[in-house]
Amino acid sequence: MTKFQFIVHYLRLNQKSYLLATLFIFAVNWLQVEIPHYIQLAIDLVDDVSSSGHGQLKQYVWIVIVMSILMIVTRIFSRVYALNPGRITEAVLKNDLLAKLNALPNNFHQRFTSGKLISILNNDLTGIRLLFGVGFLQVVNILFALSLTPLWMWRISPELTLYSVIPITIAFIIFRLGFVRMKALHIEHLQRLQNLSSQLMNYLSGIDVIKNQQMSPWVEEEINKLNQLLLRCRMRITKIQTFIMPVLDYANNLMKILILGLGGYMLLNQELTLGEITAFLSYSVLLAFPLMQLGRVASLYQRGMVGIDSVQVILNESLPEKHDVQLSEQEVSQLRKQTLKVQNLTFYYPGDDNPILDNISFALPAGKKLGLLGAIGSGKSTLVNCLNHHLDIPSNSVFLGDRDITSFSRQDIRRFIRTITQDPYLFSDSIENNVLFGSAESTSAKQKVPEILALSQLADDVARFEQQEHTLVGEKGIMLSGGQKQRLSIARALLESSDIIIMDNVLSAVDYETERKILQNLFAQLTHQSMLVVSHRVSALEYMDEIMVLDQGKIIASGDHQTLLETCSYYRNTWQLQQNETEAQAC
Repeated sequence: MTKFQFIVHYLRLNQKSYLLATLFIFAVNWLQVEIPHYIQLAIDLVDDVSSSGHGQLKQYVWIVIVMSILMIVTRIFSRVYALNPGRITEAVLKNDLLAKLNALPNNFHQRFTSGKLISILNNDLTGIRLLFGVGFLQVVNILFALSLTPLWMWRISPELTLYSVIPITIAFIIFRLGFVRMKALHIEHLQRLQNLSSQLMNYLSGIDVIKNQQMSPWVEEEINKLNQLLLRCRMRITKIQTFIMPVLDYANNLMKILILGLGGYMLLNQELTLGEITAFLSYSVLLAFPLMQLGRVASLYQRGMVGIDSVQVILNESLPEKHDVQLSEQEVSQLRKQTLKVQNLTFYYPGDDNPILDNISFALPAGKKLGLLGAIGSGKSTLVNCLNHHLDIPSNSVFLGDRDITSFSRQDIRRFIRTITQDPYLFSDSIENNVLFGSAESTSAKQKVPEILALSQLADDVARFEQQEHTLVGEKGIMLSGGQKQRLSIARALLESSDIIIMDNVLSAVDYETERKILQNLFAQLTHQSMLVVSHRVSALEYMDEIMVLDQGKIIASGDHQTLLETCSYYRNTWQLQQNETEAQAC
């Protein structure tokens, strides 16, 4: 979508409102130029002492009063119909952006930090809202004002109108120079806002490290540098708005001086009447507001255009080819309880010549509990992200039944495969709402929450809280311990059934005994679901149907716990080392 198509698309979204706004704005401007005309007629009748002249004067006064009231009413409606579309456009655009961001693959989010995306959704969208709201109102108002008002001035005196145009023309030339400079500064301003937002997000995410390492002075200095760059950019914009943009206002004042001087001379020569001079001055006042607003409109336009450029970076990003290909309900039903098969999977990260996963093959049939053991950096999380299609994998490597998962959309993949990551993200909400997040908020789902909390070994902890499941967990679950957060993320994943559950080292923050209880309960309850449990703890995997040992991207051994103790030295050494650690902790 080009910028022009973007603007047309969102203008059409509120075309009825914009049409009504245009009609009301025209009515306001027509009334504005008609009122001075009747004031002119009334002033010219002041010296008429006849009864007919007095009656005509009263009629003109009443016409001015009625027109003024009508102008107030129509102005209100013009504001309503012109400003509301800006808010509506912002709301629709936010929904469009969030939907697109949710659909974009992992490589996009690696290129754009959360801070920059948040800045776009806030600062840049504000510029677009103002463009489609206040910007539209002011542009249409200026167009009508600068077309109707000079026309009524011309009807009074073409000569005086031409003289009035001279200072306006000079001012427009100067204004154009400032307008071009302002565009570059607005682009720089929004970029600096994005950089500041991104850096603040990074520092807030690592606030514990900053406090523990006493890095606060360094962080303050870094933030101050970004703030100073933003301030200097803002000050340059302000200087232009202060010294160059008001040139149109200065031109308007000069125009009034010309009207008074030349108009007074023409009045003395009886070329104009007192009423005509009064009306002409009134029209010059009507010109003042749109001329002064041109600077603001220019700023709104530039900010809105820069915002559209930023937003289009997201909206124009291409989605994976299979994103819009949805499985039918019949196909979904046929794929239920099918075996997940990995055949000769080799994966490279972009720009890396060494494979992270090297010729991986295994099968996970329905109901099987499969363990994956490996040290840090062995490729465990990469394998998980390949299975749930978080990463782009080569075709003919991972199958669900007989279907290559690369032929599925990511949304369809997540119907069958649910992943619980080692870094749980909790929202600043209640425990119950965090469990219900992403599920249909029905009564039956809420009734399942206590059962799910018990299944994840979190029920006892919740019972000790004063508000129990309605307890607020704070931002990112700050009110909970690491183990409680992990168990809460497990509860969230288990609320809705899934054919395959992948647990990526999700119990690293709980003790061995709690980990064993949770897994035993899960195995007892989820007898018909497949599970892939990834861990660096042997004790978490000893009850699995099969355990695979991953080392440097390769599966070096597989079998049950007892078999691996006898045949795999890596597994045996890891087991013995962890047993010694457990005994030491017990002492």
